[in-house]
Amino acid sequence: MFSSFNVLFAVFAILALNLTVFALAVQMDLLTIDSDTAKVIAWACAVGMWHMAWRFRHPRH
Repeated sequence: MFSSFNVLFAVFAILALNLTVFALAVQMDLLTIDSDTAKVIAWACAVGMWHMAWRFRHPRH
C-alpha cells in the first residue's frame, strides 16, 4: 500500500523540524540557555538534520 513511503525521510524531516524549533527557542532566549556556543550548536544540528532529510528524500531503487 505504501511501498513508496520513505521512512528515513519522514524520521529525518520530523527531527529536523523539531531541532529547528528548538534552535529558534534558544536563539530568541525563550529558554534558560544564554550561551552563544549553544546557539551555534543548535543551529548546526538543525542544518545538519535538514541536510540528512534532503539526502534521503528519494528512496533508493
